[in-house]
Amino acid sequence: MLERRGFGEYARRTAKVSLRETGTFAYLTHRVTGILLTVYLFIHIGTMSLARFQGLAFEEAMATFRQPLFLMVDWLIFLGVLVHALNGIRITLFDVGIGIRRQAAIFWGLMALAGLAALWGLLLILPEVMGGV
Repeated sequence: MLERRGFGEYARRTAKVSLRETGTFAYLTHRVTGILLTVYLFIHIGTMSLARFQGLAFEEAMATFRQPLFLMVDWLIFLGVLVHALNGIRITLFDVGIGIRRQAAIFWGLMALAGLAALWGLLLILPEVMGGV
């Protein structure tokens, strides 16, 4: 007899099995970074609009955004853009038939490249963050 399980059990079992597969992990990473970048875009546009309509000068708003917390958020956005863009390039390559048999190697190679670029970006922004404390 088939035992009925709730959605929570199904989700746990699926996540446990699926996240081990590179393709599923790449899919989820691409979707999550895309959603987060879209949310950030709306927040960014809203913040800039509020600064304009509340009479704040652009320089005052930018002074706020140069605070260490905002700089680290900018670095996280940079990381999200890197991961999303490089994974998008991977997907485009697959759409034209390049590298289909080496999906995992291409994905992890591009994520290593994203990690190096993120480290480079962190090294560039860290003096500004530390100087702002």
